[in-house]
Amino acid sequence: MKTFGAVRSRQSGLNMTSLIDVVFILLIFFMIGSRFEKPAISLTLPNATTGERVERQIITVSIDSEGNLYVEGKPIEPAALELFIAPLATADPELTASLECDGAVPFAKVTKILDSLKRAGILNVAVRHEFPR
Repeated sequence: MKTFGAVRSRQSGLNMTSLIDVVFILLIFFMIGSRFEKPAISLTLPNATTGERVERQIITVSIDSEGNLYVEGKPIEPAALELFIAPLATADPELTASLECDGAVPFAKVTKILDSLKRAGILNVAVRHEFPR
């Protein structure tokens, strides 16, 4: 009679090498794609126990590349801007205007709009722009 050797048992398992490679590639991808920005000044801000959040009303004034003027997305004539904004500025002295201009708009046109906003009573104007990436 033939005798056979001990039966070898095969250990089954998962090959983790390819999974580790994929996780490592994803880690590198997200590290490169993330932005790490340091604050300009290191501050520890205090916590407030009283007070309330102040919500300011912001009105958006836009000028497209052709020089057309829009207030809150609605077209308006430049001559009518002051008349349109003045009642809003009277009702809310803290009203802020957000000025969005296309890069092709001449600065003289932007200056006229800023003057109209000031005459209407808006003292807070934020000029929107984008930072280069």
